[in-house]
Amino acid sequence: MRIVLNQEKKEYVIKEPVSNEPDTNAPRANKHKFKKHMDDMLDVGCLMLATMTSKLQKQHEYMVAYEMIQNLKEIFERQA
Repeated sequence: MRIVLNQEKKEYVIKEPVSNEPDTNAPRANKHKFKKHMDDMLDVGCLMLATMTSKLQKQHEYMVAYEMIQNLKEIFERQA
């Protein structure tokens, strides 16, 4: 999955939590960056859910990609 995310230049969404939404009077570039992060996060989250078992899908269906990765790390570190 990381190979695909890296090629699509979307790997950052599993490494960085999404920032707070910019204020309405924030510069357009900040608003665009936030929207791109949200759109990319949705794409990555769907890809991640599609590759999970149904049990893991149910546990993560309401999480964003960054939260999914953090939670999966915790789950599998406990099992190791």
